[in-house]
Amino acid sequence: MNWLRQAFSRLSLFWSSLKPWQKISIAAASALVVAALILMVYWAGRPSYEPLFTALEVEDQSAIVSYLKENKIDYRLDPAANAILVPRPIVYETRLSLAQGGLPKGGSVGYEIFDTAKMGLSEFQQKITYIRALEGELERTIRQIDAVDFAKVNIVIPEQRLFLEQQQPSTASVLLRLKSGKQLGPEQVKAVMHLVAHGVQGLLPENISVVDTSGKVLTDLVDDEMLLYSQSDGRSVSSVQRELERQQERELENKVRVMLERVFGPGKVVVRIKVDLDFDRRSSTSREFLPGESGKGVLRSQQNIEEAYTGSGTPPGGAPGTTTNIPGYAVGQKQETETDYNKSETTNNFEITTKETQQVITPGTIRRLSASVLVDGELEPDRLTELRALVAPALGVDPARGDQLVIQSMKFSTTYADSLAEEMRARERSQLLFALVAGAAVLLLAALAGVLWMRRRKSRKVIPAQGEKEKRIPSIQELLSSPELLEAQGELAVLEDQLRAYARTKPEEIGNLIQDWLADEI
Repeated sequence: MNWLRQAFSRLSLFWSSLKPWQKISIAAASALVVAALILMVYWAGRPSYEPLFTALEVEDQSAIVSYLKENKIDYRLDPAANAILVPRPIVYETRLSLAQGGLPKGGSVGYEIFDTAKMGLSEFQQKITYIRALEGELERTIRQIDAVDFAKVNIVIPEQRLFLEQQQPSTASVLLRLKSGKQLGPEQVKAVMHLVAHGVQGLLPENISVVDTSGKVLTDLVDDEMLLYSQSDGRSVSSVQRELERQQERELENKVRVMLERVFGPGKVVVRIKVDLDFDRRSSTSREFLPGESGKGVLRSQQNIEEAYTGSGTPPGGAPGTTTNIPGYAVGQKQETETDYNKSETTNNFEITTKETQQVITPGTIRRLSASVLVDGELEPDRLTELRALVAPALGVDPARGDQLVIQSMKFSTTYADSLAEEMRARERSQLLFALVAGAAVLLLAALAGVLWMRRRKSRKVIPAQGEKEKRIPSIQELLSSPELLEAQGELAVLEDQLRAYARTKPEEIGNLIQDWLADEI
């Protein structure tokens, strides 16, 4: 146990040698370390919680909390996220148990409403129950869209009428609450409409209204997509077609601007182009009858008829009239004579030569192009003509279809650019000044710290020197009579002090002793 006493005595001696502020610092640091260890142990022993479900409706929260209380499962509520937190090891097990019970329902009732059979329902009640289940299923499906946070569907199915002209169409309304920072485009709104329309028998997409919680009618976005925008020339294009025109305009503008900036420099050219695309799909068919090389076409068939008669009597066919062509009819006595009769007839059938041409004009061709080019500076008319001859082929300008190209030169205003440059220079000057001031302050603080350190070091050197003068070296008799002095100051320190004192009082003996040591070594 001596080593323990020695360690305790050394520790007490070290503590007594410290200054008050050092003692306070050590005590505060020890307290902080102990407090940190206690907090680490406390937090390590606490169970970590993870979300069981988030963005829950009030009905689902109530049902889930009741289930957790019945099964004595520890939980916490997070009102900010409408979430329920449970310990991490049982998150997935609890989710599976709740899913087996049909939770969460998402604030709506689906086809599980038919799981419990109810007796005595009227036909109207059965119809309403079916509509409720259908609405709940559609709500759950719509909520699967990324941007949708909440959905409410209302369906109206009218009663069946005897006559079709009296039958009213089915209608539906959809209320959507979007997630923060999310929006629905025309395609997503159209998808919701078709989803509801194909889920309800006899429901058409045009009979569905989609509204968000801010009161915006989202079905108008679909109408806007199909809506035709009127142009200055009286024609109308859809939003998709107008976007194609803008894309074509940007491509042509970039092409001309890059080409001219190589000559005049960046920012010295402004190009604006208006493109009218032809989105009409047209087809034309033409048919021509062409003669052949002979001028009559190609011979398809030929028929030859030849008749010959030699003898007395009237030739076949005779003369025109009833006298010679009706048998048994005779006006008077005819005299038979020798007759020689020949007849030849040729019929040629020619093939009709035709040429059919079918032309289909696809949409997307340029109907008309108008371009304006503005160049910085003052250019001569000859130079502008050269620019026009250079830009027109690059844009594909065709005067036959009414294209226009205007190139002008004028001095650009640089006031705004100069003000920006001056502002940037002023900001750079202020930053440089701040950096210089900060550097000077750092150097000044460093110099002050160096001066204080040098003074403190000098004072530390002076204090031990004065302490050595005032320090009294205990004699051997005092050490023998008081052993605690040897333990307090240390054996080596005491021996060293005794040797110094002996060397100061009797330097000759110390010198002789050293010479004897050197002689022994030699």
